[in-house]
Amino acid sequence: MKNSNKKLIAIVCSVLLTVCMFMNCASACTMFYAGAATTADGTMIFGRSEDFANSRNKIFYVSPAGNHTAGEEYAGCYGFTWTFTHDSYAYTAFRDDNGEGVGNVCPNCGETHAHTPYEAAGTNEKGVSITATETLYPSDAPLAVDPYEDEGIEEAEIVTVVLSEAASAQEALALLTGIYDTVGANNGSGLIIADAQEAWYIENMSGHEYLAIKLNDSLIFAQPNMSMLGLIDLDDENVLASPKLIETAQAGGFLVGDPDQNTINYALSFCGGSNANARMLNALPYLDPTADTENGYLISNVDADGQIVPFYTGIKPDHLLTIEDAQGYYHISNIGYANNLDTHIFQISGEGALGTVEWVCMDAAEYGLFVPYYPMLTTDVDVSYKLSTATAVFSEEKPQEGFSYPATVSKRVNGERVQIAGFKTLPEGWQESMYWSYDALSNLILSGLADDAQKAEIVGALADKQAAINADFAAFAATQPDAETATAWSMTAAQEVHQLALDLLGDFAK
Repeated sequence: MKNSNKKLIAIVCSVLLTVCMFMNCASACTMFYAGAATTADGTMIFGRSEDFANSRNKIFYVSPAGNHTAGEEYAGCYGFTWTFTHDSYAYTAFRDDNGEGVGNVCPNCGETHAHTPYEAAGTNEKGVSITATETLYPSDAPLAVDPYEDEGIEEAEIVTVVLSEAASAQEALALLTGIYDTVGANNGSGLIIADAQEAWYIENMSGHEYLAIKLNDSLIFAQPNMSMLGLIDLDDENVLASPKLIETAQAGGFLVGDPDQNTINYALSFCGGSNANARMLNALPYLDPTADTENGYLISNVDADGQIVPFYTGIKPDHLLTIEDAQGYYHISNIGYANNLDTHIFQISGEGALGTVEWVCMDAAEYGLFVPYYPMLTTDVDVSYKLSTATAVFSEEKPQEGFSYPATVSKRVNGERVQIAGFKTLPEGWQESMYWSYDALSNLILSGLADDAQKAEIVGALADKQAAINADFAAFAATQPDAETATAWSMTAAQEVHQLALDLLGDFAK
């Protein structure tokens, strides 16, 4: 009886999914995961593009050990507070710019108190890596019975707390889900936490309910702001669910699953759907041209006979994936695009400081370059990554000075939202910044300022440089570098990448 019930649920889920995937979505980050058995070198690879807006500065840096001290109370952007249990670990991170260039004003909350607005990803000195988060959007029903908490943790604070505190992926998982259990969440999200031992994918779409799965080596999935957890049997030892997950879904009348069998289709139960299908439908043929575009991308641990099996999707590439495939994934239309703030790819091969590589690309990944770092060895990054600047400025008339490109903004005029054509001008000194240099380069192409010949030259030069970086890093990795040499190698590579952007911009950079 248990097996037949699961079969029926699977049929219902496949029908409902088509409805779910075409509904509302506002954000555009895109994550992917490839287990070690699916890659050519046996490394676990996962990454994410952080997307928000064109021409909005992002900073990459190393947060030093002890940046937060034991007993310090941290206040984030949106009401969540945290008291650090020990001096924080060192970790790499991306963050929004609330530095001197903007008068220390946070672009998210508008406040000037000391905090790190939206740290998006990184690896700490203990080898815990995290990318957070893919914003998720539930339907109304889950929030009616389990609303978000005003003082709950928001995606902007997850990386800061987890990488400061956790010494393992298991400890990080317990820390985050413990916060969900107690003070709750301020919004919905999907994220990956990993170390050399294990990786977990976690989704939450209400104040206190969540579902986490331990990722296996044979799994591949893509995630563009859509719930990816399909039919899940909670009896699996590789599942961690909030204690009242099914009970809450039943109480709200939105459960798709079987409480007697302890199963739930989390995506169909909780999600408000997504119109992010354009990115999913572009990602699937890149990963597997034969993948089922209707429901083959959801993660499940239930087979056709209703038995618990290792987590799987319908994505089955025709070759073992490489780091070049991962980089190419972020060149896909609608995935690598103008609103990328940064894109990060993690490769985890094993224990120790050389067991994790973090590939960093600033601005639009389609016209950017990935620089590799050993995050557990990196003590500093090039100054071009860390520059705080004024913001880009929109004007309807073309400015006489500075780098400007044609742009359109949405404004409210006489009570109606209209599109206003004009120009966006980068801040003074943008040439010193890695983010702004690649923002200028991408907008040179995307706005039409570069002709076809110039575009071809730029794209060719970037491809050649990426191939050279990949080859040089493979040779460098074989030398078993220490902290000094690893930091110096990546800093030199970053300086070359920065200079290349300025060279390709030519007179536009003057």
